Amino acid sequence: MKLPIFLAVVLATMQASASEITRVEYRLAMPEPWTHLFHLEMILPPLGDRTDSVDLVLPVWRAGRYRIFDFAGGVVSFEAVTADGVPLPWVKVNKTTWRISTGEARDGVTVRYRVYAHEFHLRTRGLNDEHAFVDGKAVFMYAPAYRSLPVRLTIDPYPGWHVTTAHQHEPGMETTFSAADYDRLVDDPFEIGTQRDIAFEVDGVPHLLSFSRPVRCDMEQLVSDVRQIVRMNRTFWGDLPYERYVFIFHVAPGSGGGTEHMHSSVMGVAPRPFGVLDPCSSLLGLISHEFFHTWNVKRLRPRGMDPYDWTGESYIRELWIAEGATSYMHNLLRLREGLTSIESHFRGLAAAAAEERSRPGNRVQSLTECSFDAWIKASRGREQAVNFETNYYARGAQVCLIMDLELRRLSANAASFGDLLRQLYRRFPVGSGGYTVEDVEEAAVELAGEEMSGFFNRYVHGTEDLPWESALSSAGLVLIPRDSVPKPWFGLKTRQEGTRLFAQEVYSGSPAYRAGVNVGDELIAVDGHKVGIETLRLVAEGAALGTTVELALFRGDLLRRFQVTLDQSAPQEYVVRRTEHPSKAQQQVFEGWLGVPWTAGETK
Repeated sequence: MKLPIFLAVVLATMQASASEITRVEYRLAMPEPWTHLFHLEMILPPLGDRTDSVDLVLPVWRAGRYRIFDFAGGVVSFEAVTADGVPLPWVKVNKTTWRISTGEARDGVTVRYRVYAHEFHLRTRGLNDEHAFVDGKAVFMYAPAYRSLPVRLTIDPYPGWHVTTAHQHEPGMETTFSAADYDRLVDDPFEIGTQRDIAFEVDGVPHLLSFSRPVRCDMEQLVSDVRQIVRMNRTFWGDLPYERYVFIFHVAPGSGGGTEHMHSSVMGVAPRPFGVLDPCSSLLGLISHEFFHTWNVKRLRPRGMDPYDWTGESYIRELWIAEGATSYMHNLLRLREGLTSIESHFRGLAAAAAEERSRPGNRVQSLTECSFDAWIKASRGREQAVNFETNYYARGAQVCLIMDLELRRLSANAASFGDLLRQLYRRFPVGSGGYTVEDVEEAAVELAGEEMSGFFNRYVHGTEDLPWESALSSAGLVLIPRDSVPKPWFGLKTRQEGTRLFAQEVYSGSPAYRAGVNVGDELIAVDGHKVGIETLRLVAEGAALGTTVELALFRGDLLRRFQVTLDQSAPQEYVVRRTEHPSKAQQQVFEGWLGVPWTAGETK
């Protein structure tokens, strides 16, 4: 039955009105940025007869950092009122949840709170008299019952500041942004200040470089290099899964590291000395890593991260793929695109082999254990980590490298680790629930044409040393010890603070470890001679195996002396070279793997 025109119009108007009000509204202001206080307002839509109370939650972690944060601890005031301004009672029910008694507030609830924000270095939330940064998970509360509703955010920048974000602003409203739901709102951050924004396009898709402060870079070259990074990832994955992408750079002393988001990334940049023009080449590795995450982690997610649980730890065993594979592939792609040299890549391979074999923790903790325990171990950076923990970034990348060569060997160079990632990307799009280690192994078996349970049991679930020599041999490369004569060592990694020298790591089983030296000890003298940054190495290199020396140090305020017997040789360092007489198969693997000719980099 056809409705009368006037009735159809009325119904359409009612539906439009309902869609307009069935969303959550946020407002973010910063009237006095030097106080580090964000002022927030949150308006919940009409509650109807759902409940007599509503919970508001502030997440306890952010994506990209597997650590519980104290975001709720930064909330310094909180109030809730009805649409008519009548105060509503509320109570905290746990450290990060506010429960509001809604009573008769059927027309909606307005919440106002303030957040202290001075954590730029954590890439969570920051506000000062220079600029503001907001990762929404650290600032915006959400009501679990309304998490899937559309949201709208209006930002009131401090006068003279502007907003840079991957979110699209509403037409004619430069500081108002809409998102499909809470998770979409909080995934991409906001930079607010006087930042310099540099726009460019790739295949018609807009991209932006945004610098919080002036930085001494050759911007024309940087844009060219970043454009190349974007294109190489598009070629590798087969798409650009966004309509706009923003690279945000925080420029400050001591800055470093980065965080990936769905349509943007945030990276720290340390300013260079005055008068030095840095072409930002040192940034390219970090940019490449974070941008690769646009696919691996943000869209291809482990099962425990799809969807995110913002209220607690998300336990997963696949961080060695999420982070390790990213570390491996971003370096490999840079070589293939000419952004790094084959000589540099060889040095990286040699350093990776040396690191893998010298870290005691690699033989104690497996990659799946390390991934699962990231919340309590990897994120803590404890002093015993090198001895009892592996690293899902470093060893994860190393295992992915060895797996790549193994897949190529078993498939006669017809399959690769890149094929494995692309296969997982197609099978487990975001929203599918994510993949598991078993899914990774299944994909590897399909590509190899053979069982790979032995590989996964030894190197993914197990702690065996990686077969560097045999793996590299399949690509015509040889791993050669740099020194033929063993050199004694103390077994210490040190750090210098001014003129003082401290033990930063003490390797288990080493001479210093057996003698009783602890992390944090201040090293004073060796055999009565003052130590410097090079003293321990020079003493060890000049001693014969079995020599005993006296190491004096301060432990707290006590002077201690230890007898250290240098009866162990230092971990081996390596060089990687091409074999002199490669087979055709070795050359094919080399070229298919590294994407450069067999003779690349050779001098004539």
